[in-house]
Amino acid sequence: MRRSFSERAACIEDLKQLARRRIPKFAYEYLVNGCNSNCAVNSNRQALDALHLFPRYLTDCPESSLQCELMGQTYAAPFGVAPVGLSGLIWPGASASQARVAHQANIPFVLSSLASISIEQAAELAQENFWFQFYPPTVKEISTDLMARAWNSGCRHLVVTIDVPSAGYRPADIRNGLSVPPKISARNIWQSICRPAWSLATVRHGIPQFASMQPYIPADADLGNVAHYIRNTLKKVVDMSTLASIRKQWQGKLIVKGILTAEDAKRAIAAEADGLIISNHGGRQLDAAVPSLQALKSIRSSISRDTALMVDGGVESGVDIARYLACGADAVFAGRAFMYGVAGLGNDGADYTAALLRRELQQVMEQLRCPTIADLPRFLK
Repeated sequence: MRRSFSERAACIEDLKQLARRRIPKFAYEYLVNGCNSNCAVNSNRQALDALHLFPRYLTDCPESSLQCELMGQTYAAPFGVAPVGLSGLIWPGASASQARVAHQANIPFVLSSLASISIEQAAELAQENFWFQFYPPTVKEISTDLMARAWNSGCRHLVVTIDVPSAGYRPADIRNGLSVPPKISARNIWQSICRPAWSLATVRHGIPQFASMQPYIPADADLGNVAHYIRNTLKKVVDMSTLASIRKQWQGKLIVKGILTAEDAKRAIAAEADGLIISNHGGRQLDAAVPSLQALKSIRSSISRDTALMVDGGVESGVDIARYLACGADAVFAGRAFMYGVAGLGNDGADYTAALLRRELQQVMEQLRCPTIADLPRFLK
C-alpha cells in the first residue's frame, strides 16, 4: 500500500472527501446520491452500523485467510467491484483501471452495460475475473449480440439486473441537468473549470460514451438522441419469461441482481440462476426499499447453500464486508467505494481501494479470531 496514499486517505471516507474536492459537483452528486430523499441510501448505512460482531479471544486460531470459493472459481478475497454506470463521468478511465486491478488482485469485476469502456476492453483487462452486468434490451437482436460479444470475449458470468422496471427519480441529477436529454449548463461548465485535473483527464479521454452500446447507436445521433436511445432500448422489464429466455441462450454462470425478497430469490433459482446478488441498487431505484443487509438475513435462511448468495449496498469498509459475510453472503460487491478511489486519487486509486478493503477485512478477521470467511457467521452471537 503506497504510503503517500495512506497518509492522504486512511479509510474510504477519506477517499470520498478527496473525490468531493477533485471532481465537479454534478459528478460527485451523481455518485453519492440515491433516489428521492436518499432514505434507502441512509437505511443501508444504518442497518450495517447496527450489526455487531462478537470476538472469541480465548480460542486457538490459525492465520486468517481471505480466500473465497465462488461458483467454481477461487478468488483472493471475498469482495469485488460492483457495476457503476457512466463511470467515465466520475473519472475518465475509471472502469479500465478497476478491471485491470481486479485481475491483478484476483477479485471479480462487474462491468455495467452503461460503463465507459466496452465489453471487449473490460474482458482484455479483467480476463477470467470479468463479469458483465446485463440490462436486457427491448430489441432481441441487440440482446443476443451483447451476450454473444460477452461470451466470445471470455466472459463466463452474466449478471442480469432486474430492479430497473422504471427509471429512478433522482432530484440531484435533475437539478444538475443529468436528465434525458442531458443539459449542459453554464453552472456545469464552471464546475468543470474549477476541477482542472478532472477536466484535463476528460479532454485526454474524450467525452464519456456508452462504449458497449456504441455499435447499436445511430451514427448521426447527438447527445440528446443518444440518451433517449439508451433509455428506450434498455427498458425491457425482466420477468420470468425473459429470465428463462436468457438462461436458454447463456452457457455460463447466470447471476440475478436486484433480489430483495425470498419469493424473488426462489423464482430466480427456479429459472436456473447459479447465483443471486441481494441489492437495492445502492438506494438509486426505490427509496422505500428494504436495506440489503435486512434482505440478506431473510433470504439466506430461505434458500439452499447450493446457490451462491452475494450482496451489495453501502459498503464503506472491510468491517462492512465482514458484516455482510457474517450474515451469510458468499461475496460482497462495492461500487461507490471503488469510484471514490479513482475519483480521489486517479487511476492508481483502484488498486489502493482494493488494498485498503483487504487490509481492513484482514484486521477484522484477526481481531475476531476468525480463521476463514466461512466461519464469520459464528461471530454474530
